[in-house]
Amino acid sequence: GDVGGEGGHWPSANLAASVALLGGRSNVIFRSATLGDTHGGGIVIGGSQDGVWVGAANISDVDFVGLGKFFYQAPALQFLMLQGWEGGLWRNSVVQRCVFSQSQSGAIEARGVHSLELTDNVFHRTYRTALWVTKESRPYGTTIRRNVAIETLRHPRESTTWWRPFAAYLLEVPAAVLAGNLAAGSADSGFVLRPSVEACQWSGQNIAAMAQEELNEAVGCMTGFFILKACDGACNGCAVLRGAVSWKSSHAGVITADQNAGVKLESLLLSDNHIGVTLGFYRPVGDMQHRVLARNITIFGSSPASTCDASIDCRAMGDSDKVGINCNSVLKSAFRRVGILAHMTGDKAKLCESNGELKVCRPPNTAVKECTMSWEDRVGVISSRYSEAVWKNVTFGHFRKNDCGRPSVAFTMNPTSVDLNYPHRFSGVRWLSSARNDSRLFLDIATGVWGNNADISWDDDGLLHLAAIDEDGSLLEDGQPGGTAISIANPELATRGCVARPGHFACARQKYRLLRWEAVDEVSHRVFSKFKAWRASDGRSTWSKGQHHDNCLMGEPRHERAWQVAPNDHYNLTMFTSPPQNHRLFYFNENPEPIRLDIFLTQPFRLEVYVDGALLGDAYDTAQAPDGPRYPRLNDAHGSFAFDPQERRFYLTMTGGTFGGRSTLLGGGFILLRLLQVVQLSLTMSILASQFDSKSVVQNIAILLQIDSSRIKIVSVQTRAQVAASRGRRLEGEVSNATSAENATSEEITGLIIHIVEKNPGPLPASAFGGALPASMYNESSAEKGSNATGDGNSTVEEAASSFSETGLLELKTIAKTIEVFASSEALSEALGVQVQAMVQVSDPTLPSAETTATSTTTTSTPTSTLTSTTATSTSPTSTLTLISSTSMSSTATALNTTIQTPTAATTSIIQTPTAATTSIIQTPTAA
Repeated sequence: GDVGGEGGHWPSANLAASVALLGGRSNVIFRSATLGDTHGGGIVIGGSQDGVWVGAANISDVDFVGLGKFFYQAPALQFLMLQGWEGGLWRNSVVQRCVFSQSQSGAIEARGVHSLELTDNVFHRTYRTALWVTKESRPYGTTIRRNVAIETLRHPRESTTWWRPFAAYLLEVPAAVLAGNLAAGSADSGFVLRPSVEACQWSGQNIAAMAQEELNEAVGCMTGFFILKACDGACNGCAVLRGAVSWKSSHAGVITADQNAGVKLESLLLSDNHIGVTLGFYRPVGDMQHRVLARNITIFGSSPASTCDASIDCRAMGDSDKVGINCNSVLKSAFRRVGILAHMTGDKAKLCESNGELKVCRPPNTAVKECTMSWEDRVGVISSRYSEAVWKNVTFGHFRKNDCGRPSVAFTMNPTSVDLNYPHRFSGVRWLSSARNDSRLFLDIATGVWGNNADISWDDDGLLHLAAIDEDGSLLEDGQPGGTAISIANPELATRGCVARPGHFACARQKYRLLRWEAVDEVSHRVFSKFKAWRASDGRSTWSKGQHHDNCLMGEPRHERAWQVAPNDHYNLTMFTSPPQNHRLFYFNENPEPIRLDIFLTQPFRLEVYVDGALLGDAYDTAQAPDGPRYPRLNDAHGSFAFDPQERRFYLTMTGGTFGGRSTLLGGGFILLRLLQVVQLSLTMSILASQFDSKSVVQNIAILLQIDSSRIKIVSVQTRAQVAASRGRRLEGEVSNATSAENATSEEITGLIIHIVEKNPGPLPASAFGGALPASMYNESSAEKGSNATGDGNSTVEEAASSFSETGLLELKTIAKTIEVFASSEALSEALGVQVQAMVQVSDPTLPSAETTATSTTTTSTPTSTLTSTTATSTSPTSTLTLISSTSMSSTATALNTTIQTPTAATTSIIQTPTAATTSIIQTPTAA
């Protein structure tokens, strides 16, 4: 009857039984002598291996009864072209208006055929697959119209030690025409099909309503439509399923596993299935092209076609149940019906045609290992960096919380999707009154569900950062476009405008978009902590735990974290372990809406910022902004940054939209952060800004340490007024540098922080950009840009180690010890010409926490924790401490050759009478 009484995206939704005439219409009957004999007769239309002989047949109005040989896997009628479809002389074969009854090992098998038409045939009580077109046949060489397959069964003598998948229609190559066919009562799948591939985008408006004779229908099967992988290798097109009706499936109406393309679903009616749609993908790691597109979809839960007398428990194959006697879906008995189960991607394949572990792969959707089942169970570790599902013009009906004692829900997550769930976008949603408000979106943990490889828990990213985006206000039915439904299990993600509803928070006026952080090429056994994201607007924190191991196919998790974030807000990101050297950040927002990230670093580092592989220069450093040093703001350019060494925070503005013609949804504008090891020298002093010369500070420290001055950078200059105002902490908008301090000539400088970067940092590893940039962009731009520690972006990206340099760290530790020795001997203060208190720190990524090495300082009285070095002040302004440029570096104070003398052309003066030809750090006061 009509189960869509309120309308929807189908003018009428009718579920009805089909009738087929099985006998009394044929004058020619082929019948085995003894019905039920496993070794019946068979007919073969063949072709020789050399292609000289090629058979063809035109068979009409013939009955095939009890044919086929079970133990030989020989069907009733076989097209067997040994030479394959590419050789030989070809004629079209036709089978029409025939009846195949009680076939012992399939009804029709087409192997190597070039052209075959199958029209208006009936397959009844077929053991194994009724119609099998094998991979040796010509793609788009078969026309399959208006056939009926009733009761496709597992043979009673079939082995149950492993899965032996079958279907009413098993098509290993795409058909030229597949329309108007029915699969009813299959003990496995109704349709297992190789799809055609189209671009992953919609062209124009919705297609016109499809006629009944154009629709393929599966009813009363375990699985209605099983979509095989679309391409030989990973591809960025979409596998297409169009014009399908699937109802009363004991497991799933539409399913795919190991799909290596996207999926495009159009004009589907799914009703009374345990799961309406569940999609699993096998995609390359780091992929961002993957999409699921669906439009003109009607999904019903338990319609009047279902009663409480039957079909309460599902039936699905599992790890130890090779037949599907029990309910082995990932949902178990937690739900009676689910409309949409959120899709997953993985880096491992569970089916033999993609995995290759089985010596014999027949049929192609045979599982390779017990722990990979059921079909929708997680396998491997999440692979695609970004994916999304776009649901357009979807009708939901007949979902209720109490559905014969069990809940039913329109949309929920796969409970084995622990790593992350991708965004789902909805528009044009119609909720029939039979879709109750308490059974629409269930973004929570259901009791009694589990998988073989992962069980969702309360702190998993797959639960905490699940989001359904309401594009036009129809999903949440509040008329506000752009809102989001988020997990009810993560109240800290919700803002004040979010409203708690059954199974989810409805945030009608709040957008959320996905932010991802990645460590580049870190060793797999490295353990990173949870990563906290603290939202500045309301002080709420969410966490990212990262990926899980796959204990079935032994997948190693990658070091990645992800959060749903609200645009136009500030977020503090905190990792409680030492950071990796190279970080990647992706902000997947199609709109030009910014966020600012405040990244806490456990140790001092110098950072380089790359956008789409290009190194950003000082113009993006807001600590050197023309209007004065400050933190980056939301309205600053994408990639704008600043580093506050006292707070040990790196500030970064990211913006959505399009960069270089590439949307951020495809990775455009991604940011690479590179950490360089440094010695951080913190100096406390008292000096007027008018007497301060930053260039001379850098130059004379370089002479003192006998290193190149390009390695030294003053990263912070703090005045007494700033210290007093902030009580020792930096204020927003008051990140200072040497230039601004010199302009404020009357202020007293009380502190300097100086970074000495590691010597000759190695080139960036090629993997820093590989997979994040298109190959053309990587080859043309990224391969020409890399780190040279000076920010000019001219060095070359090579295959290089992505971890920190041990040699560089050793050299920095030596420099730190040398500075401590110079401080103890007063040489540091004498070199700078001012009384200083010094603290030295070295970034050491080998430490597990926030510790840093060489943090000790020395005093003149006792060589302990602090140093107050006093300069050797002369009574004459012409008497100065000079450093001979040829002085050799040593870790002991005795190696420093210092003299007190009148400056000459051969010496560099630290304190001297100011002249036009000299650069002073401290100048002798004059009346002027």
